[in-house]
Amino acid sequence: MRETLGEDGFARWQRSMDLGQDPRPLADPERAVLRRAVAPLLADLAASDMPVPDIREEAHEEREESVCGWIQEPGGTGEGIWVLLDASPAGQVAQLAEQFQDWAADWLHNAGRPLDWPACPRHPAAPHRLTPQVRDDRAVWTCWESGQVIWRIGELAMPGGARPGRRRGRRP
Repeated sequence: MRETLGEDGFARWQRSMDLGQDPRPLADPERAVLRRAVAPLLADLAASDMPVPDIREEAHEEREESVCGWIQEPGGTGEGIWVLLDASPAGQVAQLAEQFQDWAADWLHNAGRPLDWPACPRHPAAPHRLTPQVRDDRAVWTCWESGQVIWRIGELAMPGGARPGRRRGRRP
């Protein structure tokens, strides 16, 4: 294996194997990057009546130029996630959104529900999930069919038209 990967590649592979058994806690700067990128996605999951996963601030693998973490269903199994350090903050959120969509699809499949999260509200007759992209330095959900921006990531509309973070009812 060492001959195939070379010394540096073999050392990285060995560290990744060790991390799978004994994850490394993230350093404070790494936790800050992960928390900032995850926050809008957790808001969108909650706004769409999806379960909010546990996010573990621990690396189960090492990826160059990335902060690694762990996402799992509460009390369930999980998988690694990563945030690219050389991307803009909006790019980090959009890239992480794709990983959250994969996690959500697994959860939806196990629950016997359609796999489209978040589903495009403009095409209920032909359901498909929205696509995360960066537009005008913002992470947004777009309709893959029309290319239209539907919502900013982190501001997914809740049933009834409310938005996360806004209170329903009359103002005091």
